[in-house]
Amino acid sequence: MKNFLSAGLSLAILTSACFAQDARKVLFRTLCVDYANDIRNVVIPGKGAGEIQQLSLYTDISPMVEGAFTGNEAAFFIEKPPGPDGKPVRELVGKTTIGKSEHQLFVFLPGDGGAGSLPYLVRSFDDDTKSFALGSVRAINLAPVPVRFLLAGEITPQIPPTKYAQFPHSKKVNDFNMYPVVIEFLSGNGEWINGQLVSWKAADRRRDIVITSVDARFKQPVVKMFSDSPSWLEPSATAARP
Repeated sequence: MKNFLSAGLSLAILTSACFAQDARKVLFRTLCVDYANDIRNVVIPGKGAGEIQQLSLYTDISPMVEGAFTGNEAAFFIEKPPGPDGKPVRELVGKTTIGKSEHQLFVFLPGDGGAGSLPYLVRSFDDDTKSFALGSVRAINLAPVPVRFLLAGEITPQIPPTKYAQFPHSKKVNDFNMYPVVIEFLSGNGEWINGQLVSWKAADRRRDIVITSVDARFKQPVVKMFSDSPSWLEPSATAARP
């Protein structure tokens, strides 16, 4: 019995050591565009074997947290009631390949609802200020058609479905640092349709994330914009890590 317990303890230590060695630590934030199945909280594996870390999903950009992921994939689960053996049951609800940066933004989108699909489609984006500079816009197109932006009259290249683009704010601003923006969607007959006409403020200490989509029920263009003034800036955030 003593040898059995010793072997079990050694295996547990070895498993924990292997997890620590293989785990990739990432500083990340989340953005849930819309809730899927009213899932508002998820868990990820913790820093040690058998541990978990709970995360709340926000329909805005969340605070930054650190996670440890095995390999190059971030997997998100929900916890269900324990099974007959009393062990916790975790159900996968979304996953994504992690980008190159140690700073990531994970965007959660409702899945297509098809057979075998997960509740959430998760996309990852490098979130450091070198990959996504202050004073710029990241436009993520989730619509099934191309979109383009008219920034103070200047047309950006069109963004295909499921792709994204980044561009600086316009320099043609008024006294309040504002400029007009038109967001257009390409229709089935080849015409560009006005999806939104707004004014944006150019700010060199802020980033903006714009997500374009089409409402599945009403077939109307949808534009959501999220302003991001990160409290963390390289190298200060990295230096604060243990």
